[in-house]
Amino acid sequence: MDLVVKRWSNGRAWRIMLSGAMGVAANAIALAYAAMTWGGPHRDAMVTLYAAGALIGVAVIAAARNLTAARGNRLVMLAVGVVSTVIVGVAAVLDGGAGSPAALGFFAPSLLFAVTCPPRVMLGMEAMLIAVYAAAAWAGTPPPPGYIFVNLGGMLVIVAVCSLQAAMVAAQRRQLHELAQLDPLTGALNRRGMEQKAVPLLDRATTDHPVSVLCLDFDDFKAINDTQGHAAGDQLLRWAVQTALLTMPMDALVARTGGDEFIIVLPGHPAAAAAAAGDHLRSALAARVGVSWGAVTAPDDGADLDALIAVADERLYADKTRRRAGRGILTG
Repeated sequence: MDLVVKRWSNGRAWRIMLSGAMGVAANAIALAYAAMTWGGPHRDAMVTLYAAGALIGVAVIAAARNLTAARGNRLVMLAVGVVSTVIVGVAAVLDGGAGSPAALGFFAPSLLFAVTCPPRVMLGMEAMLIAVYAAAAWAGTPPPPGYIFVNLGGMLVIVAVCSLQAAMVAAQRRQLHELAQLDPLTGALNRRGMEQKAVPLLDRATTDHPVSVLCLDFDDFKAINDTQGHAAGDQLLRWAVQTALLTMPMDALVARTGGDEFIIVLPGHPAAAAAAAGDHLRSALAARVGVSWGAVTAPDDGADLDALIAVADERLYADKTRRRAGRGILTG
């Protein structure tokens, strides 16, 4: 059930559903107009066109889930947009041209393109729509003077406002998505952000391009909080993350997964390189805190993230036990 919710809650699925729903609604209104003016010319052909447009909208809604995952979904949706615009244009010509009530149907696809298409695609689709509108004006009965100018001007204003609003919403959505992946205290990735970025890397890991996972935590972090206060502990965590970002390679993923627990994903690092990175980071952090770490490497140690972290944690605690024993601290 969670997978279904995630699939349907993503922006692409909702945009596809919106496209289909708007197509159904616009063509349903056009069918009602054709029925109310049945005595006009070419009503049977107009009904056929509008019915086809409504069916296309229904098909888009029904296939939205599959289109979300399909590689060619953008091409499919572009084809739907072109066909829908042509349907409106042909129906407008049959109804008398750009000055006919049927020509008002151009507003629906123009709004749809503004709301659902990326900027470059939107500009191309809007240019195509204007071309079809101009063709309908040329082929049909000439409308009153200034009608086409006012109609196109109003359409462009509405498109500009809607596209600007859609861009603002998309930017806010991206910002929220980024914030949902970050630890608010340190700015490092949180567990969710780390998983979303690390899993694809692990899936592609090979012997020639391994991916290592380094788990580490502080020594006696509770004592630091108890003796120096939580503000000092928070400041130490922030410093540690900044130090890790400066010390680790540029493509490393640094995540704080809870308390003083960190996971660092190192693409392209075999086991020996991961061990060297762990020692290098421990030396960099030693100025303020001791750390213990454990590392695993995919695909040699597996490819499942949770299983890799479990093994790395075991090695971390083995390292912690050795280091405590070396300092004469009893464990147990």
